[in-house]
Parts: sequence; C-alpha cells; structure tokens
Amino acid sequence: MRGSLMASRHWSGEALLSAGFGAFRGTVGDHALHAHYAHQLVIALNGEVGVALPSGPLRAPGIAIPAGLAHCVCAEQALLVYLDPLTPEGAALFQQGGSTALPLAADLCGQLLAAADAGQALRATLRHAFGLSRPPAPDARMAAVAAALRAGVGTGGISRLRLAQLANLSPSRFSHWFVEQTGLPLRSYRKWLRLELALHQLAHGGNLTDAAHAAGFADSAHLSRTFREMFGLNPAALLQGIVLDSSFVQAA
Repeated sequence: MRGSLMASRHWSGEALLSAGFGAFRGTVGDHALHAHYAHQLVIALNGEVGVALPSGPLRAPGIAIPAGLAHCVCAEQALLVYLDPLTPEGAALFQQGGSTALPLAADLCGQLLAAADAGQALRATLRHAFGLSRPPAPDARMAAVAAALRAGVGTGGISRLRLAQLANLSPSRFSHWFVEQTGLPLRSYRKWLRLELALHQLAHGGNLTDAAHAAGFADSAHLSRTFREMFGLNPAALLQGIVLDSSFVQAA
C-alpha cells in the first residue's frame, strides 16, 4: 500500500469528468489497494510510476490497468485517465476483457502528457493513438445496451431481461456476452455507472447525501463504502484537494 511505502500525502490537482471518461493530473495521495470498473492509464509526469498488483509490482513511464484488477498507484505526480470499457477508447485499450496490467509505449505517454500540458483534447489524442480518429460504427446491440444502462442509472436501472432483448439474446446468454465485451459482470458495471453519477454530483457542489440519492445509493454511508472499495479512500479525502477544471482537458 502507498501509505506504508511513503509519507502521508494528500491528493491535490485538477480533474475532469464526462460520460465514460475521467482524467486527473496532480499529486497522488494516500490510498489503499482497490479495484474499480474503468480501465485506467497511469502516466508519470516525470520519470516512472509504480503500480502494486496482486502479481507483484510494475514500474514504467506509463501503465495500463484493466477494469476490475486490484491495484495501488505508487507515484508522487501523475496523469490518471479513466476509460469506460464500453467507450471506443476503452474497447481499443483492452480488447475482449484483458486482465493483465501492461506498460504503455513511451511515445503514447509523451503524446498524452503533451496534450494534458497544453490543455488540448486528451480524449482525441487517445482516439488518434488507437487509430480511432474517425469513430467506428459501434456494435448496434452494445450501443443500445450502453445507452439504456446510462439512461436508467439514477432511476433504479433497466432490467436484465430488457437489456437482453435489446441485444437479441436470452438473459443467460446476455450475461456471458456482456462479460465477453467488457470484462465485467453487469452488476459491477452498473455500480461503476452509479459511482460516476455520484462523482458528477459531488464535483458540481453537491453533498454526499444528495449525491448518494441522485445516483441510487441507499445513503451517504453506502456511497462512501463503494467509493473506498473502488478508489481506496473516502470521497472527502479525495475531493477536498481536487479542482474540477474544464480547461484542463476537453473530453470531446
């Protein structure tokens, strides 16, 4: 864990949130081993970053971590990028549910840092690096399922049966198909969408109770437990030093 490796450090920096995409640049504070349901890029602002993994530590200028893999980031200053597995960028990063963290190519790290430093389109840089300058035609079934999941995230959610119908699959086959496409069980992905919505509420001035209710959590304690599970610390410790700055990077 970071807390046992280096002195206590608070999170501070700038962050951007948009549907299916998030980015943070600044000081990486203390946190515990955790697993969340977005793919993550960890890029050192200088030198290398370290990531503690169940298989052992990994060090590189940049590291890609697949959704659902437990990890802990060991770095002072870093650029962290979060990609929903259902976005084109997320699908290109880990195809068919990759489960192993990988070092990033040095040229890609440089491109992403340059885009972030210049306040340019970080997401567009990713798209270009992955050969997605022109968005590919999405799988119609997955596009329909993804839209339905996002539309229902704060209202109790759409049923598995209806999602299976949108994909023209039986409910049992749908569950397997969803894992094949994302590397995640449907229940885990729903939880991530709810946490994403709560983060948007918090970033725009909402309190924990309002954010919890807006995102379908039972109460603020339930939201805090989920946040600790997915980020390794409580939401107050993370957000008190982070500024949501839309000029940092554009998500288009």
